[in-house]
Amino acid sequence: MGSVKDLQVITKPGPDGDGFRQIRFSATVTAFLTGAKMPDHIDGKGAALCLMGAYCFEQLEAKGVKTHYRGLVNEKAKP
Repeated sequence: MGSVKDLQVITKPGPDGDGFRQIRFSATVTAFLTGAKMPDHIDGKGAALCLMGAYCFEQLEAKGVKTHYRGLVNEKAKP
């Protein structure tokens, strides 16, 4: 898993498809690229990272670039 995001496999890839994964973003602050977690948290950081990523994928798809992105889910949604 990452320093500020966790990947959760909902369904594994197989012969019938690519499967489904969900990324959960956190408000954790890390030191540079070491992944060392700091004691501070930034409220809304996880949501901002998620929305920035979604925006980039949606812009790519609008220009005809195929991606693995499928959309956003409510932060309280259960897989």
